[in-house]
Amino acid sequence: MTNCDIKVACMSLMWGKGRLPTESVPAWLDDVVAAGYDGAAVFDRELLRFTQEMDFHGLLTEHNLALVSVDYTIDRDSDRLRRVCELMQSLNARHLVTIGGLATRDTDPAEIAPLLNEIGETALVYGVHACYHNHTGNTGETLEETEKLLALTDPAKFFGFLDTGHATKDFVGHSAEKRAAMFLERNWDRIDFLEFKDWAEEHDLCTEVGAGVCDYEAVFRILKEKAYSGWITVEQNGPMGHKTPLECARASRDFIRSGLGV
Repeated sequence: MTNCDIKVACMSLMWGKGRLPTESVPAWLDDVVAAGYDGAAVFDRELLRFTQEMDFHGLLTEHNLALVSVDYTIDRDSDRLRRVCELMQSLNARHLVTIGGLATRDTDPAEIAPLLNEIGETALVYGVHACYHNHTGNTGETLEETEKLLALTDPAKFFGFLDTGHATKDFVGHSAEKRAAMFLERNWDRIDFLEFKDWAEEHDLCTEVGAGVCDYEAVFRILKEKAYSGWITVEQNGPMGHKTPLECARASRDFIRSGLGV
């Protein structure tokens, strides 16, 4: 595998808790570039707001950054879905990461899977790949629940994904450090996109990649052996300790560069 096979993007969450003010976007993108990333990622409502209130495409171009992924709250609003996918298509963003919304902890995977297939089918019209974000308190919190939900979706319409930090925190019943690597090994044929995050009791999901419990040596080995090609988005729920978002983003990026050579 060559170094060009993987590129790394940075999610807005650490700068704005999912509500990054429009006026803060240029400074956020400055930090993303300064930390050494190739792309950026946002939430659906941020995408809609940024593109309405500013020249978001122009700012990305000015910073030489790609828009890589958009986290999309699961609902049945087909008009909103098409609008988000249209914007993603115009910005050449490929990954729609469905999360939360109707997919609550008590929702039966058999109930939510058909909706995910519908979302995936619509997204493909725009050249966008939809996937499902494993997350605390949502459908598919544990490893087995996430696998069950994935198995119920159509691989021709809906794609595989893993948040390594939530896997490390939530995939109970397995050794914490091995949880993310275990899911990747067992479900590699479905994996289309990845989100790197880490978890430790002290800082929860505000932990820098490589500073927590996740066995990233095993994760990196799998990616190299399987010749993963594509994007990885890095997300951190907030700054770690007294560090700035830029310092945390740079530390995660340096750790990934050291481990993967990208």
